[in-house]
Amino acid sequence: MNALASGGPPEMLASQGVPSRLREHPDVTWPVEVCAALGAPPRRTVKALAFITPEDRLLLAALPSHARLRHGALARAVGVRRGGLLPAGAGRPARTGTRLGGGCPVSADRAAVVVCGGTVSGLGRVHGGSGVEIEAAELMADFPGATTASIADLPADASA
Repeated sequence: MNALASGGPPEMLASQGVPSRLREHPDVTWPVEVCAALGAPPRRTVKALAFITPEDRLLLAALPSHARLRHGALARAVGVRRGGLLPAGAGRPARTGTRLGGGCPVSADRAAVVVCGGTVSGLGRVHGGSGVEIEAAELMADFPGATTASIADLPADASA
């Protein structure tokens, strides 16, 4: 794992030359709070859920904040058994600059495994809980090894 992150997602993206914009807001973590603080609808926000693989790698699942994660589909996407995905404690992602819940799937841990929900790439400009506003395609490109899979269940009312 990489050393302690020197900053959060906005600083990491800037250091890698990834264009993004920072939108300051109160420190909130739940997706509904993030949406309210940013004035953005859930369909334009992305959350990151963190897990640890059996090989002790950080796994970030990126999906729209109003979607529910399909754990089995995530496990299949990375080639592990469902029981092999352990939720990451808050300390592990925090050491790499990753924020959980409404956070943005950006990490200083370049060995992290990133799986983006199939709809993320088509979202256009999105917001992360860290205050990052970024093109979804740029967010996904930040992790060259990121994969896309159908890991999310969207609510019936997708206009939320």
